[in-house]
Amino acid sequence: MLGANSPPSGVHVRASRLLRDAKTRELLLSGFPAAMRFRLELWRAGGLFDEMESAAAWEILVRYDPYTQQYSVFRRGNRTTEDISGLPTLQAAEEEIEKTYRVPLSPARAGQRYYYNLVVDVETLSVSDLNELERWLRGDLQPAVRGRRDPFTALRRGIGTLLSRVLGGDKRHYETRTGTFTG
Repeated sequence: MLGANSPPSGVHVRASRLLRDAKTRELLLSGFPAAMRFRLELWRAGGLFDEMESAAAWEILVRYDPYTQQYSVFRRGNRTTEDISGLPTLQAAEEEIEKTYRVPLSPARAGQRYYYNLVVDVETLSVSDLNELERWLRGDLQPAVRGRRDPFTALRRGIGTLLSRVLGGDKRHYETRTGTFTG
């Protein structure tokens, strides 16, 4: 959910019902973690073309541990990482996901027309994808992106993601946009 007015300190985003899908719930209980990738874009409405002024991204990872029968929610964004572990139910994990998230993204030019566009991708991951994502959450994945690690690592990750989809992984894409407002 997005507000149509942009306060000077940024915008507040609240996601809801991202884990309500029966397939996602089933995969979570089967050990497949769910990753939610958010991208909020601030667009300046123009005459012929709109122009993206800035953007912010963050991620949420939800994981169920069948041994402890508890959920964990990891959130990374705004240069912070948050780990909420020991959640007893999926509903408790959903409540953590649905908390309002402040994004410091506001218009730079007064008097211009703007709008926000929010893109959310929700996917269940394989165990190897989870390991890569956890390393990324700790900041260890940068060397692979910059070429200081075996270039075939990215290829193996891509093949792992494909196998995850074939074996039952799921991916959903959502996009929403606010109305225009004056910055």
